Amino acid sequence: MTAAPTAALEAWYGALAPNEQAFVRWGAFAGGLLLVAGLVLQLHAVVSRAEQRVEHKRADVAYIQSVLPELRSVPAQQAAGQSLVLVIDRTTRDAGLGGTLRGTEPNGPTGVRVRFEGASFESLVTWLMRVQREDGLAVQAATFEKTAAPGRVNASLTFVRA
Repeated sequence: MTAAPTAALEAWYGALAPNEQAFVRWGAFAGGLLLVAGLVLQLHAVVSRAEQRVEHKRADVAYIQSVLPELRSVPAQQAAGQSLVLVIDRTTRDAGLGGTLRGTEPNGPTGVRVRFEGASFESLVTWLMRVQREDGLAVQAATFEKTAAPGRVNASLTFVRA
């Protein structure tokens, strides 16, 4: 199946003058070098982007760790009689996060699971401090994922009454 194209290529190459054959050999060598160089440059670009993502995630973790003592030191004032779903709905709208709230679902008798998409990271952290201080909620579990938009995250949070 590949014998015919190979034979045609060998016949074409054999019909070339010696100096033309040398030119074709050097051209093939140069083309191979360019291909390898292109692959190396692409690999370098991919590694650089991965390193930048890791560095941004480290910065996000450092920021969260820096505000964590403040979050823990704020006294809790529970919203009397309101369900957690209602507290989440009211406070996210007040904080301007209502448009990024993608779902709330009860998580046992005293918990609620909340999902945000494309939320402002700063607004989310400010909101977290507020619901702990004013509504007596504590974060039981949290997952943050960076999005393509700078300063925006997807987040999944599980709250319980403190």
